[in-house]
Amino acid sequence: MRWHYKQTILPESKGSTYHPIIEALLTERGLLDEEERKRFLVPDYDRDTHDPFLFSQMQRVVERFGQALENKEKVGIFGDFDADGVTSSVLMREAMLELGIDSEVYIPEKLSEGHGLNTKAVEFFKEKGVSLVVTLDCGMMNHEEIALANSLGMEVIVVDHHHVPEVLPEAYAIINPKLPGETYPFRELCGAGTTFKVVQALFIHLKPEGSDQLKWLLDVVATGTVADVMPLIGENRVLVKYGLIVLSKTRRAGFQAMIETGKLPFGESVLPTARDIGFQIAPRINAASRMAHGMLAHDLLMSKSLDSAKPLSVELEKHNTERRKISTTTADAVKKLAEEKFLDKKFIFAAHEDYPYGIVGLIAGRIANELRKPACIMTKGETESRGSFRSVPEFNVIEALEECSDILVKYGGHAAAAGMTIHNDNLDVFYERFNALAEAKLATVDTDPLLVLDMPVMLEHLSPALYRDLLKFAPFGEGNPEPVFGLEKVVLDDVRFVGAGEKHLKLRIKGMNGGRVLDAIAFNLGEKFGDLLVGQEIDIAFTLDENTWNGNTTLQLKVVDIQAGG
Repeated sequence: MRWHYKQTILPESKGSTYHPIIEALLTERGLLDEEERKRFLVPDYDRDTHDPFLFSQMQRVVERFGQALENKEKVGIFGDFDADGVTSSVLMREAMLELGIDSEVYIPEKLSEGHGLNTKAVEFFKEKGVSLVVTLDCGMMNHEEIALANSLGMEVIVVDHHHVPEVLPEAYAIINPKLPGETYPFRELCGAGTTFKVVQALFIHLKPEGSDQLKWLLDVVATGTVADVMPLIGENRVLVKYGLIVLSKTRRAGFQAMIETGKLPFGESVLPTARDIGFQIAPRINAASRMAHGMLAHDLLMSKSLDSAKPLSVELEKHNTERRKISTTTADAVKKLAEEKFLDKKFIFAAHEDYPYGIVGLIAGRIANELRKPACIMTKGETESRGSFRSVPEFNVIEALEECSDILVKYGGHAAAAGMTIHNDNLDVFYERFNALAEAKLATVDTDPLLVLDMPVMLEHLSPALYRDLLKFAPFGEGNPEPVFGLEKVVLDDVRFVGAGEKHLKLRIKGMNGGRVLDAIAFNLGEKFGDLLVGQEIDIAFTLDENTWNGNTTLQLKVVDIQAGG
């Protein structure tokens, strides 16, 4: 794996109140003045979140909901089946219950219905006496379905954050931070974040005395935001930072049961991280739609007691365990195919009857991340194939799909992730056309696996005080990665396997001339670096961490990669 440093020399921090490494990281992230730095390092919920009525159509939305309340109308809540859509549905359903508005939730079955509003759902809402439909985390591409709802006497409000087509659907109102000319100042909200802004506005308009309690919904908002891999900057950073605090002491029986059933390693005494959401909570919520139905996760998060939540969490845990097994098997097969067939290509494409549709997005993401190329994995049906794309920063997948739209049945998404349906007869021509776009766009981009490090450091730079300062950069995630440092020409003072099956390595490193010694842990790297020897000179890429053992807390390096020298 190639290494690339964002900067190779630490800037001097004369006149700065920050450690040179902190100064360099702040500068690297474009945080130059003290006010920006204060907002970043010490986010404040009231100061750093925006007025929901800055959305250009929000007033129209809340007045329509007010009309629904006054006229005792029933609202249809249509949420997408993934974690962002499910959390959005939970937020809106909670709001309807608190405001006294009758509502009906519909989450589509992933395999048979796919993404977005569909005719079956529209007809379901009509049968249930719904007069106002709100689509959450979807709707921007559902022109025909919204037209059908209109013709049946229902009005539709679209609450979405995805790509905005040239022609908008004929909805009663659209709340989407990416709308051209939108007056809301932050464009990177996910479906759950955008839904939360609607909920805030509804309470301000219809139940202002309840607005202060909305912070207890932030565990749900944070889950949707991290699960949808949104950049943890600006307002998202605030929502997730406070959402993690709420999650640590969650009142939500569904989360309590999920944490207990899954034996998740956090709670009020151990604050969860964005990584915990990304690798523990989000996969469990997504397992519902991938292996069963998204309503399972919705019902779990809506549970009002542990007694009702526990059996749902147990069922979800079983689905997640099975999802992990299938994902590993399928990912290995796709990776082997990619290495055999697409080694010299810029785009990885695989369609097969045996790829479960519920996990193709997961596999595409894993392949795109490991091989650093845009990837599409598809489930092949008798006449049509459906699948998911995941991309790299240099390639906008939704723009490329637009250029192929004439041969697609259906598509949607955003720059980094998308989905599509295509007739099998068009698979070959699609690959040729899409790959040509990728080859042209990525012609000068080195797609060999790349590790980006923030900067090289020296052993003497590393201290518990620096670690505490780095914690202020959290929550880490998309758009705000955890800082990765490089130590060059250090010597292995000790190396040994730890954990079952020699999966992990425990290292001790020191400078070339002796002196300070630091511990390091290399999780899941035992096989890759199992031939390291004591006394060997290495370069090490790492994040800074702490290790507590027998009541003692010491600084520890968490190894990301090793380059052996000497």
